Amino acid sequence: MHKILEFQAVVLAAGRGSRLPDVGGSVSKCLLPVGPYPVLWYSLNMLEKLGFQDTMILVLDEDKSNILCSLEKCPLKIKYELIVIPADEDWGTADSLKHISSRVVSDLLVVSGDLITNVNVTELLNLYRKHDAAIATLFFDNGPEEWIELPGVKTKAKPDRDLVCIDKDTQRLVFLASASDFEENVTLPRVITKKFNSISLYSRLLDAHIYVMKKWVVNYLVDADKFTSVKGELVPYIVKKQLSKPKSTTDIKGTSEKNVEVNKDILDYAVEHGYESQIRLMSSYNDHEGGGKGVYYNDILRCYAHIPDKNTFGIRVNTLSSFYLANSKIMSKWEELMGAPLTERFHPTSEVKTRQIDETSTVGDKSVVSEKTSIKNTFIGANCTIENKVRLTNCILMNNVTIKEGCVLEDSVVYTGATVGEGGALRHCLVGPHHAVPPRAAAAHQLRADTAHDVITLG
Repeated sequence: MHKILEFQAVVLAAGRGSRLPDVGGSVSKCLLPVGPYPVLWYSLNMLEKLGFQDTMILVLDEDKSNILCSLEKCPLKIKYELIVIPADEDWGTADSLKHISSRVVSDLLVVSGDLITNVNVTELLNLYRKHDAAIATLFFDNGPEEWIELPGVKTKAKPDRDLVCIDKDTQRLVFLASASDFEENVTLPRVITKKFNSISLYSRLLDAHIYVMKKWVVNYLVDADKFTSVKGELVPYIVKKQLSKPKSTTDIKGTSEKNVEVNKDILDYAVEHGYESQIRLMSSYNDHEGGGKGVYYNDILRCYAHIPDKNTFGIRVNTLSSFYLANSKIMSKWEELMGAPLTERFHPTSEVKTRQIDETSTVGDKSVVSEKTSIKNTFIGANCTIENKVRLTNCILMNNVTIKEGCVLEDSVVYTGATVGEGGALRHCLVGPHHAVPPRAAAAHQLRADTAHDVITLG
């Protein structure tokens, strides 16, 4: 396997999952189960297959021991170092990158810890290399979002959308903003239409939260000290600034007490140290028609976006709908994602006595499934007990869950430590952590949890 040595990799896994139901308790988003493994494993496995030998993983202090314990049980060869984010800090993704800036010694590949995909990231890296970009990012164009009936209370919440402009000829990313920033009309800067003749405007792309960036971008991030989010602030800022020209020396005035230029611009960081500009002058390559302007219109900053084939599988597990959808699809996509079938659907320490369990179900460490049960498209975590005469269809059971005799569960999520009493019948329900559903309870589209709040946000 080809080894990638020119980039460092960092996985952002310190998110609490603000768009996931808070009924999930203290479960870290990156440890939510998708099929037989936690979400975080899929990002690390992707980096391993790509050729990375090691990676940094940014995690919350309170999650470190649980993440280490969970990853130790997963098949991984890539070396990883868990770097702790202080628990009392309300940091965004840009703050997290600033935290590791002293460790960044080369260009950086930033990956979200909630991504599951079979995309060939090499194509994104090659796009970045080809154009010597400041930033290159990845979007999925999988068409309209798939409708799926969710467990829990019904909601009319709408997903956030981005407005993305990409030049079809060059894959140049020329505009990026949140749709919520505009009420009705969207006005593009005139310079975009002057420079680029074949712009595509998208409003339904899924941002994969994969970014390739120059080392100096991290340096600028630290010095500017004004960004909290990579996706929401830093990347849109650089996309906008790529269309600007450097300030003249007369425009730069004033220094700080440490003799640092207080008005230093991001374009001042984009300094080429090799022979890149001379090579471009000697080359006949040009990214646009007409020879009146130099290659790239002499832009110092350049941002690019890669949209893989529509058949590419890509999903971010950051809402209840994506969590539920990922679990419903993962087994049918397994060989496509991993390049080989899943040979061990039942953990070696589990005890599965029933024969009525289909090929799209998995059973975790030390779980016991009784003989007279029917299990279809269901994921059972560790240390679970499934008693006799139970039927489970399209369900997700976290760790330490007990399903008593005679229960029927359909399209439901049962969180860690919960118990469903004898004869319970639940359809499209959420059962909160350590909650005990009383015997013979019947419910549909309900939240069953030990919480003082009747209303929660379901993404």
